[in-house]
Amino acid sequence: MKIKDVMSAPIVEVTPFTPIRDVAQHMDYSGVGCVIVTDGHEITGIVTDRDLALRVLGRGLDADGPISMVMTPAPVTVRPDDDLDMAYETLRRHAFRRLPVVDSGTVIGMVTLDDLLLHSHQMTADLLRPVISEISEPQHPRDRE
Repeated sequence: MKIKDVMSAPIVEVTPFTPIRDVAQHMDYSGVGCVIVTDGHEITGIVTDRDLALRVLGRGLDADGPISMVMTPAPVTVRPDDDLDMAYETLRRHAFRRLPVVDSGTVIGMVTLDDLLLHSHQMTADLLRPVISEISEPQHPRDRE
């Protein structure tokens, strides 16, 4: 299975000059825990709710400063046609929870730990469905009486 089959889209984008306060409000309004920082269509960074807590609140930074002050520059990305194993390995190796999905230099989605866990649970349920059906039905006709 490919990353494009489980990724979330669309993503929330801001420019590097967007005030930190506006980014936090945008995240709240959009119901997301991360935004992509882009300059045109090119990804320049990523900011998570954890970044805002630790890098802004934790350091007492001015919330009117640009988001580029606290973003993680040049984030690790994956491609939509990469195998899901690539996402699992990348998340595991870097201890990330979110990976931007980039196609031809443009961010088209996000694959998250939650997306992968949901996919894994759905696959397990699909595998178990026939087994559950088999063990829940009597195996011999006389048992049905």
